[in-house]
Amino acid sequence: MIRRIFYLLPAVFLLFLPTAQATTTQTATGTFTTTATTINVQVINGYTIITQSLTINALGDLFGTLSGTDVAVITPTGSGFIAGIGTFTGTILGRSGTVGIGFAGTFNPTTGQLNIRAAFLTGTGTGQLTGIRGTGTIQGIFNVGGTYTFNITFHS
Repeated sequence: MIRRIFYLLPAVFLLFLPTAQATTTQTATGTFTTTATTINVQVINGYTIITQSLTINALGDLFGTLSGTDVAVITPTGSGFIAGIGTFTGTILGRSGTVGIGFAGTFNPTTGQLNIRAAFLTGTGTGQLTGIRGTGTIQGIFNVGGTYTFNITFHS
């Protein structure tokens, strides 16, 4: 009898372990438009540094507005780099709330063509966006708009 209890005891303990939450990665796509206001422009050693405030309006699987700032740098050789951060307010794949998004990438100062990588900032989600994680790509025209694709998981 004691031997049977000894063998059943580990199975009983398994009942008290927290259940694993399955997460599925989902893809979110759509378009966006950008409104930017220049805060400051500096030229240092041939590098043009532009600081802006942004409002980005997203349509599609992300539906809402990102408010934030970015810094764009144009090098003396004509390359462009951009990095920024903001707070998105709206819905993502039907879930509403807010979440921080950081982004960085390159742009062509002549054509405006940009290629950016973005990520949801871990721990910043509120409402139904609490626990959101993901990264994405953004392509378009600097300070105009374009398209986005994100791979997203929701964790509780």
